[in-house]
Amino acid sequence: MGTVNYKKASTYYLIGNIFNKGVAFLTVPVFTRILSTYDYGIVTTYNSWIAILSMIMGFALHTSIRMAYVDYKEEIDDFMSVTTFFTIVTSSVITAIVVLTALMFGMSGQLLLFILCMVQGFATAIIQDYIYFLMMKYDYRLKTALMILPNLVSIILSVLAITIIFETDKYMGRIIPTAIVTSIFALWVIFLVFHKSRMLWNKEYLKYGLIISAPLIIHGIALSLLSQLDRIMITLLADASQTGIYSLIYNFSMIATVITTSLEGVWVPWFLQKMKEKGQEKIINIIAKDYINLMTYAMVGLLLTAPEIVKLMADKSYWEGIIIIPPVVLANFVIFIYTLYVNIEHYYKKTVYITCNTLIAAAVNLILNFIFIPEYGYIAAAYTTLASYIVSFGLHSIYAKKLAKNLYPISYFYRPFIHLMFSCVIFYLLMDRSWFRWGIMLIYIAAMLFRERERIFQFFPSIKMKLRK
Repeated sequence: MGTVNYKKASTYYLIGNIFNKGVAFLTVPVFTRILSTYDYGIVTTYNSWIAILSMIMGFALHTSIRMAYVDYKEEIDDFMSVTTFFTIVTSSVITAIVVLTALMFGMSGQLLLFILCMVQGFATAIIQDYIYFLMMKYDYRLKTALMILPNLVSIILSVLAITIIFETDKYMGRIIPTAIVTSIFALWVIFLVFHKSRMLWNKEYLKYGLIISAPLIIHGIALSLLSQLDRIMITLLADASQTGIYSLIYNFSMIATVITTSLEGVWVPWFLQKMKEKGQEKIINIIAKDYINLMTYAMVGLLLTAPEIVKLMADKSYWEGIIIIPPVVLANFVIFIYTLYVNIEHYYKKTVYITCNTLIAAAVNLILNFIFIPEYGYIAAAYTTLASYIVSFGLHSIYAKKLAKNLYPISYFYRPFIHLMFSCVIFYLLMDRSWFRWGIMLIYIAAMLFRERERIFQFFPSIKMKLRK
């Protein structure tokens, strides 16, 4: 993982994610001030449906692309062409059915929202497929561009639309530009795919893709439900204003996901290659431990500085949500660590088990939400989501251990959880004492940098040489 190729890829992905998530993060204060908590809640609920629809309309085919790149590397352009055409056809049929159903049931007033949702769901699926293709190809420049541009353009147009065009229903000023921009980039991706291959049908490719991805459609929906169901249920069982507050705190956690999504773009193809080489468990574990430690330090730093960051992001009407930051950050960490085990299941093509485990966790989330959200609102949702992710981690780790018992010893997670739990205690004890928290955070980061100095010098030998001078 220390070769020039991996370093270049990780650098580009990190820059792309920092820019992409950074722009999204920096514009949160803009949207929370030009949208009411109700409008903000509607937008985030709409985005939850996009996440679910993209899995259905794309048949989760992006999950098969990373294995297809290993098994059909020489014919990967044909594979991409066939799966893209299949997505276009099936999405068109699904959209037609939804629109006709809406008209039959007299829901014409919401027809525009339905159409936008379906079109954006399809466009998101197309872009997601191509991003996975670029990830496996290590085309980090184009992948980075595709990560940055749609989000950046849609944000700019949304701000203009909300402030200039929409006096009422301001949430539409965020939804319409995003749907249009995403669709334009999807058309560009379709052109790129068919420019390399005009193959529209191949039974072998389609069968291969669907065998891997079809079980993961339900997994993808369940995973979306795990991450998005709380927003939908808060809107239904409480109100959209609470959804807006809750969503703001989850948007805050995107700071942590910058690192995970950046490194995952390098980690997944590297991991698959090492697994294919056989006998590489030791080196995988060494790098994985560094990976886990890095995320732990990032999450601790995020926890201890969180209240002030949230106050910069939004006005006082959102500040009450600060209380749920610890479970939200912990949930993000659990997502990260169970994904390590999910990658093992993907390698062995055990997608049915991935789906079953995720369905169980989603069911736990659904039941707990029904019980606690009506009484405790968005605060309950934060803790029920964390509990569901812990269930998911337990299930995936147990099954992955049957497939590769030597990968990722559970002991790797003991110290990270102690660090995080200790940080949560400090968060609540010193929630209103920023100087103490920030001081503890700086001491912690300095101590961890000193502790990891030898590993840092191994990855960046130039630093050690400069220090010696």
